[in-house]
Parts: sequence; C-alpha cells; structure tokens
Amino acid sequence: MPNQNNISFDSRPKRPIHSRRRPKRRGAMLVLILVMLVGFLATVAFSVDIAHMHLSRTELRSATDAASQAASQELARSFDPSLAIAKGQEIAGLNRVNGEFFQLDASDFEFGRSEIDESGRFVFQNARTPLNTVRVTGRRTTGSASGAIPLLFGNVLGFSTFEPQVTAAATYIERDVVLVVDRSGSMKGSKFQDLQTAIAVFISTLDTTPVEEEVGLASYSQFASEDVQLTSNLSAVSDGLARLATNGRTSISRGMEAGAQIMDSGRHQDYVERTMIVMTDGLHNEGPEPSAVATRLAADRVQIHTITFGSGADQTRMRNIAQIGGGRHFHALSASELVEAYREIALTLGTVITE
Repeated sequence: MPNQNNISFDSRPKRPIHSRRRPKRRGAMLVLILVMLVGFLATVAFSVDIAHMHLSRTELRSATDAASQAASQELARSFDPSLAIAKGQEIAGLNRVNGEFFQLDASDFEFGRSEIDESGRFVFQNARTPLNTVRVTGRRTTGSASGAIPLLFGNVLGFSTFEPQVTAAATYIERDVVLVVDRSGSMKGSKFQDLQTAIAVFISTLDTTPVEEEVGLASYSQFASEDVQLTSNLSAVSDGLARLATNGRTSISRGMEAGAQIMDSGRHQDYVERTMIVMTDGLHNEGPEPSAVATRLAADRVQIHTITFGSGADQTRMRNIAQIGGGRHFHALSASELVEAYREIALTLGTVITE
C-alpha cells in the first residue's frame, strides 16, 4: 500500500543566492552637479561680459561717428584743422562709453581726401588736398585718453580688460562754381531767355542737394566781365544774368580768364572743389586759344564742364576743353536740352561721399 505521506523533492540544482547591494552614487552626483554649476556660472559670467563688450563697442561707434561729423562740419565752416579737432573732442565728450564721458586725443584725428576707386569704393588718403574728409579713430585701449574697458568677470577667463577700436570718416563737399556764359550777338533774343531759364533750373537744383556751394558768374562777348563774385546767395546769380546785354563777337578764352579771376578770389583750394561751367552758342573768334586757358586751369585743380547750344556751336573745341579740364561736354540743340544739361551738372556737383 503506498505511503501517502511521501514527500517529493525537486532534484533540479538550486542557484546560489547572492545579496544585491546598490552602489553608493550620491557622492558622485554631488561632484557632477558641482562641476555643472561651475560651468553654468562661467557661462553666465562670459555672457554678461560679452553683452558688456557689445554695448561698449556700440557706444564707442556712436561717439566716434558724432565726433567725426562735428569735426567735418567745423572744417567746412572754418577751414581750420585745429578748430575741427577741438569741436570733435567737444562732441565726443558729450557721449558716454561704458558710463564715462569719451575722450579723444588730437592724434586720433586725420585730415585728408576721399575719392572713388575703380571698384566704386571710396578710399581715404591722409593729408591729400583739397581736404574733404575727417577720419577719427575712437579708442578705449591701454594708453588712450579714456583707457581700456574693465570686464566684470574677465579674470575668471584669463583677461581683465576689453580694448575696442573703431574708425569713422565724415566727408563734406564744399564747392566753388563759376558759370561762364556767352553774351555775344548770336545769343540775342530767345536764346538768351532760354539760357536764363536753364540757369534758374541749375540754381533751384543746387538748392535740393546737401552740398554747400558758392556760385559766381562771368560773361563774355569779344570782352569779358566778372558779373557776380562767388556767393552762397544763389539768387544773386540769376539777378546778375538778367542785367546782361547781348552784343559783339565771341572770345571764349577771355570769358574763362574772367571766370578764373572770380575763382581765385574764392575760398582756398585746399578746402573746396572748384568747378567752371563754360557755355557758348558759337565759334571762338577773339583772343587767345581757349585750350591754353583750360590747361592752366586744370593745373590749378579746376574742373571744367562745357556746354554748346545750337547747331552753330563749336562742339569739337568745347569737347576738347572739357577733356583737358577733367569734366564733361554737353551739347544742346533745344531749350529743353539746355535745361537738362545744366540740371545734370548740378546733380553731379551734389554728390556726397559717405564712409
């Protein structure tokens, strides 16, 4: 009879039981958190200094721009570089950079000329005349008048100061313009009226440009006259033209010489652009050869534009005069074309350089 109290045993081998202990990671996590916190603080400090540097550079740019513009305007007014420097320093001192009033040394100012190169970019040349540009170097560097800019957390990153430097060039154009017009007998009647209309458009166009011009008027038949000396009162030129009478032969060269006398009585050539605009409706038949006068004027840095009006004008000679004088020649067959010629020249005179 089977024993019902028999107990069955599992004969499969048993796996040993090992005690499982969790590693102690709390200390390692604290170290990691500390390292990350230091990195975070360093990042914050770096970001604060970067923002500080960016703001300081922006303030330096604004102060330097203002100083160069003020110096340029003063030079245009007084033709005195020392006064221009003083004005630039004064305006710079009204601006704050990093919370301090900005200071410039006299050596931070350069006076020269900006001209366009073959690529269409304006290039500054120090000390070249006639002066039309003041370039200012604004510095917050060690040894500059205002010194370097201290950083808030720079020592953490291995440097303690920021030394920005920027340049700004402000260009003005002052121009003396002498109009040389034909009042010979062939200009009598409607032609001279057309000339008056064209000169009125020329003057009104100059009034729309940002350039400061002084304009004079010379006229010629077989003899020439200095009718209006250089003036910023441009209506005086229209009034002077209206008083002229037409008669006689044609001496273009004597008209140019009278224009040169007016030009020589104007502002110093080191500070202004000088332009002569010579107009005729006929053929030169009195006095010296005009090209010889043009050569002398060009050597004296006077730019010459020429305008011929009507079918009987000597285009070949006048085109040659413009070429000698580094200017342009315009030919007008009608009154409207004469107006456009003077308007186009006026707009060319109004070019302003910025850098």
